[in-house]
Amino acid sequence: QERFKRERIIDLLLVKKYAKSGSSRVLETCPVGLEQFLSSKRVRDTKSNRREVIRLVLMEQWRQRTAGVNDPEQLARLSLMKSAEASVVAQKRGKFQEMAKKMHE
Repeated sequence: QERFKRERIIDLLLVKKYAKSGSSRVLETCPVGLEQFLSSKRVRDTKSNRREVIRLVLMEQWRQRTAGVNDPEQLARLSLMKSAEASVVAQKRGKFQEMAKKMHE
């Protein structure tokens, strides 16, 4: 598995090199999905953040139910606040995928 990961990182670095040099070889590659191999911590953090948002919303729902309160706006605010970091990461991933798309147009 480590060998596979190292090979994918090398692939990604080659794609970046081809893109910077303007080489036509970049058109032979598709880097989408390879960005995850640059940081497995980022993948773990993304999954952890998603679970944390769900956990917090479920806890707030439970709190509201036990208090006899129904405040969907509070649930939305909580989810939005905790999802902001994930949004930044997703935007970065989207920029990478946009770059990959432009390379293949």
